[in-house]
Amino acid sequence: MTTKSKGKPGYRAQGKKRADGVKHGFAINPEQMEYERRKLVEEMSTKLKPNKKQLNTMAAVAATKEPEYFDEEGKKREPTLRILSLGAGVQSSCLALMAQEGLTKHKPDYMIFADTGWEPSFVYEHVEYLKKAITICPLITVERSNIREDLIRAANPIKGSNDEWKSFAGRVPNPPLFAKRPGGKVGMLYRQCTHDYKVIPIQKKMREILGVKPRHRVKKGTIVEQWIGISTDEAMRMKHARMYWLTSRWPLIEMKMSRADCLRWYKDSGVHPMPGKSSCIGCPYHHNDQWKNMQKNYPTDFEDACEVDDKIRKGLKNTEAELFLHKSGVPLRTIDFQEKPKQQNLFGETFDEEFADECEGLCGV
Repeated sequence: MTTKSKGKPGYRAQGKKRADGVKHGFAINPEQMEYERRKLVEEMSTKLKPNKKQLNTMAAVAATKEPEYFDEEGKKREPTLRILSLGAGVQSSCLALMAQEGLTKHKPDYMIFADTGWEPSFVYEHVEYLKKAITICPLITVERSNIREDLIRAANPIKGSNDEWKSFAGRVPNPPLFAKRPGGKVGMLYRQCTHDYKVIPIQKKMREILGVKPRHRVKKGTIVEQWIGISTDEAMRMKHARMYWLTSRWPLIEMKMSRADCLRWYKDSGVHPMPGKSSCIGCPYHHNDQWKNMQKNYPTDFEDACEVDDKIRKGLKNTEAELFLHKSGVPLRTIDFQEKPKQQNLFGETFDEEFADECEGLCGV
């Protein structure tokens, strides 16, 4: 009788193991999550009745601790590199400046800003300010290509070119555009833009800093700690890094800082300019108040978004569905923006649950 040797578990078994380790969708130890959840329920007043998602978010915040690293002998060690993913928004800029002023336990070795080529003008101005203000480590800008030009090219392929025969997603790493069918039903396309215009360029630069050649594996035992500027009110956006050599860390959540706390920090410092929200000019995740603010205060950027919105309409091949930047499925320049009230969580902070997973924690912070 032959016995089956125990080899490496198959993809299905590996996937189940990862799923079991990320209970409730949070990148937090499930046992610690459960402990914090029960503790919160016991401490809460009977008048407070949080829903499951709010309770999980609060438990995730309470359970988020500084990661620890060990060598093969079980001794504590430091990561190979600490790198801050800079979105140039309120939270990540606050984290960068706090590190500069010695207000974080550790200091990053590098800060990396991934430029999509379609950021608002105030983002580029703020990045230039940070390059002058940050002296503790290099601040590097990386880019894949210009997402605006890629998007227009994908929606309007040149006749006879290879792009003409590809699907929209095959021509460009697509943003989560809204597709409207002839019957009026509006759906959202699969999002891949963050991964290809933010995640990949940053990871490519990390490998370059480590001295890893293209198509070579990162040396065993290498640990890169990636700081991400997610705050307590966005804890549902925490996600595990997918690379074996990469560990995600959320220092603002460790310090129990919300976006409002970051804004107060800027105000109290009285030195640094307040950044705006970092995201592409035509990001489909924009809420009505963001579109309205852009229309009023940044008319050039708004007209740019309207121009792109007009040019992507017939971007889906072999379908009658039309593409839009706004969730209403109507041309952007014709909309009267009226924002519905946002929900409030148990921290007293506002959020929009509809787009809770926007940009995997790398855009908009």
